Amino acid sequence: MKIQQIRNATIKVYCAGKCLLIDPWFQKKGTGLCAPSPDPEKAKLPSPSVELPFSVEEIMADVDAIVVTHIHPDHFDPETASMLDKAIPVFASDAQTKSQIERFGYASVSVLPDDGTAFGGVTLHRTDAMHGPVPERTAGAACGVILTAPEEPTLYIAGDSVYYDGVQRALTRHQPDVIVLNACGAEMMGIGRLIMDAEDVWKVCQAAPNAAVVASHMEAVNHAAVTRDDLRRYLTARGAINRVHIPADGETLAFSLPQ
Repeated sequence: MKIQQIRNATIKVYCAGKCLLIDPWFQKKGTGLCAPSPDPEKAKLPSPSVELPFSVEEIMADVDAIVVTHIHPDHFDPETASMLDKAIPVFASDAQTKSQIERFGYASVSVLPDDGTAFGGVTLHRTDAMHGPVPERTAGAACGVILTAPEEPTLYIAGDSVYYDGVQRALTRHQPDVIVLNACGAEMMGIGRLIMDAEDVWKVCQAAPNAAVVASHMEAVNHAAVTRDDLRRYLTARGAINRVHIPADGETLAFSLPQ
């Protein structure tokens, strides 16, 4: 299995002969929205704050399907949707998201089921996520996804979520070998923290002591509160830096089944 960090939550997963693109966001630097950060200076800055590491054509050249954990301006926006081949299969987090993607013109959209759906040799399972500090105060529905395949590590992409009992349930049920966490601690005015921060990454390391962890969704949105260096310092202080990969945009990581 290979995981390539593209930008923000956009990653490519190579598994069992398939390439799955997760949460594509292809807007040019500085042309997206300014998220309502509680920091007034950050609130003035448009996202994305960095360019893509490759052209859209290069990114899409080997993609077999897209997974959309939710539709937000930094995950799958209408501008990005308009750039891509509408015939490509898309897996959506729920029925409402499926309908939105179909309105973008995509012809083959399926809802991710909790009990799994096959795509070639890969099986995808939807998992719960909580996109805010408490169930009553979130930025909307989101999900995670589990990928399994024979002779491949089990991968858990937690999606836009804080650490909570739904994440723990996914860890317990699926026992992933590799875990991708959206970890910039993004904050929104009136809601609070929307996704994992350094402490949440540490909690996942403790809850899944045998898994490799990958920190994604870093340094691309204006309302981020944790940088890659912040996360390195936090994990180093707790002796966990060797457990967590913090890839640069464009970097590819390789994983195999535990021996």
